[in-house]
Amino acid sequence: MYLIFASEEAGIERADEEGKDRKYPYWTTGGTTRWVTRPYPTIDGLWALDVSEYELDDLEQTTTVASVVFPEPEE
Repeated sequence: MYLIFASEEAGIERADEEGKDRKYPYWTTGGTTRWVTRPYPTIDGLWALDVSEYELDDLEQTTTVASVVFPEPEE
């Protein structure tokens, strides 16, 4: 389950919000764990954030998509 964002920054903002809510070390003690997941570029130039394990609000619940297409990895 994914939320789609127009920019990497917007996806990171949402990932940061979840990390703060979970009190990950990056936000509490300066540790390294910051996010549950981070956004990745999609084949159509948008950014997908896997939110399968996130606490979503009602609006986010209605805007998730089940799958996305990611670019093939470069060799």
